[in-house]
Amino acid sequence: MAFKAVGSLNPHGAPVLRSQIISASLTLVEGDSVQLTSGFIAAGTAAALVFGHVTAFCTNSGVGLNTTGVAGAEMGSFVGTYLTSSTNTTVAKVKAVCDISKFSLYDGEESATIGSTTGSNLAGYSQDLTDKDTLNEGSALTTTGQYMGWGASPDTSTQARVNIFESQVFGV
Repeated sequence: MAFKAVGSLNPHGAPVLRSQIISASLTLVEGDSVQLTSGFIAAGTAAALVFGHVTAFCTNSGVGLNTTGVAGAEMGSFVGTYLTSSTNTTVAKVKAVCDISKFSLYDGEESATIGSTTGSNLAGYSQDLTDKDTLNEGSALTTTGQYMGWGASPDTSTQARVNIFESQVFGV
């Protein structure tokens, strides 16, 4: 399950959006954590700086998508998941619209039961990713990590409320 946007630490509340071309042959879901690799959007990984979270997909000219990207997919099949072609970086150039703000708040799925590791359910502890849509529950530390934690989500007790801490755009 991808990260779910739930608010902002900024009183104005607006996300900071940036569109970038997605790497070839990559499946992404709205809400996924992503990074820039060789100038293109790639899935977020452990220990890499975080570029942002996918909020939408669009063509190179900014038009929204209406299929999943899978060969032969029917018009209207788009449901928040997209698979780029093997030539996406040079031909199709489908983009991910990403919220890159360090102030946006998310509820993120944990790799294990939240609270199993001291701090994964407490404010002030940071965590790294396991993959593009899961926080590594066992990585909770009071030092530094990809995401700053604000404790267990008040909406979903199995998830942590977090914001980007180690940003590829804005630094740590």
